[in-house]
Amino acid sequence: MRWQARNRGKQNGAVAVIVGVTLAVLVGFAGLVLDLGRLYINKTELQNAADACALAAAGELTCDPSVGACPASKLQNAENAGIFAASKNTSDFQRASVSIAPSDVRFSTMLAPNSGYLPAGSASTNSKYAMCIARSTGIIPWFMRVLGLGNANFVNATAVATLGPSQEFCSSAPMGICSKGAAPYFGYSTGEWIQSQFTSAGSDDSLAGNFRWVDFTIQAGGNSEIRDQLAGGKVCNLRVGQNIEQHGTQQGAKSAYNTRFGMYPSGANAYTPATAPPDRTGYAYPNKAPGSPIIPINTSAFADYQYRQGLNTPFIDNEYGISGPGGNIPGSPISPAEHASGSDRRLVAVPVIDCSAGQTTPILGMACVLMLNPMSNGASGTIYLEYREPANTTTAPTACRSTGLPGNSSSTGPMVPMLVQ
Repeated sequence: MRWQARNRGKQNGAVAVIVGVTLAVLVGFAGLVLDLGRLYINKTELQNAADACALAAAGELTCDPSVGACPASKLQNAENAGIFAASKNTSDFQRASVSIAPSDVRFSTMLAPNSGYLPAGSASTNSKYAMCIARSTGIIPWFMRVLGLGNANFVNATAVATLGPSQEFCSSAPMGICSKGAAPYFGYSTGEWIQSQFTSAGSDDSLAGNFRWVDFTIQAGGNSEIRDQLAGGKVCNLRVGQNIEQHGTQQGAKSAYNTRFGMYPSGANAYTPATAPPDRTGYAYPNKAPGSPIIPINTSAFADYQYRQGLNTPFIDNEYGISGPGGNIPGSPISPAEHASGSDRRLVAVPVIDCSAGQTTPILGMACVLMLNPMSNGASGTIYLEYREPANTTTAPTACRSTGLPGNSSSTGPMVPMLVQ
């Protein structure tokens, strides 16, 4: 009996050791699972930020090197857009804002290995692919450090995006150009000017000519939809083949149209650069002496427009052949600094329509056009667009872009940012 009691005492000590070792192992496994899970969640959150960054940056890569040198500002704009989009994301269980360094927004002219992408200051201004790297460092383990193990960890995520044709898209340019031939160019040639006459009666501004106002939301009704979309609103879930309506008179279209050129009339409820962002340049065509170069009607202005975007050149009245601050254009020109914080709002994707079809017409295709001049004061006037290319082209060096659901090479919608890696 004494021998059995002594052995039971020894066993009690052994059990304590076993329990201690087991607890250490369990804590180790818990630490391994939970700390690795934390790293996995951080990587997932960072991937969202990297995706957002790459998509936003790729959306700015719309330069056409075939018509002239692409300004360095294009890549800088893309970098800024990517960093801003990423900053709207969080990591580490949504406790910390994601911050992507400028050196981690990189560009390439082709889909390349990660080492082939360079920061904005070193990459080609003709780049068509944007890569973003989102990083998180100094992640201290929660449980493994209880065992004296586990140093600070880091994770990162990478994404690459470019522009590709869409199957569904958004549009913020409620204009349609009249078809005059077969797809995909619908009878137009690159650099061709498209003309329309506007007539103003009070606050209503109608269009008649080779492009028209169009209403993407037939069922919504209202007389201010065109104005709201011109000023910055957009309509999504659009498809080629979908019916839209041609419209003549639209309330307040002129003031909203001119904001894209940086022209903001004063008064109550007037637009501002904050409420209706301008394009990165307000420079208008056709221009007159002392313009350099002088670009008359039916001469492509795209190369000069691309150059002016790099300088953020505002609307210049004497080169447009008018006088005074804004001359016969409502409002006064804004500064280059205000244009610099704008976006690409004059190179737009618009539907091609059958102007002889009556009020309702399907979207036959999408075209990329450049808005050339603002709408002047007075009861009537002429405004111009320059035809660039089919908006869904995958072979041209550039394309105006929209947002929406990416498709494939046979999709017929305008170019939208899409992830490729």
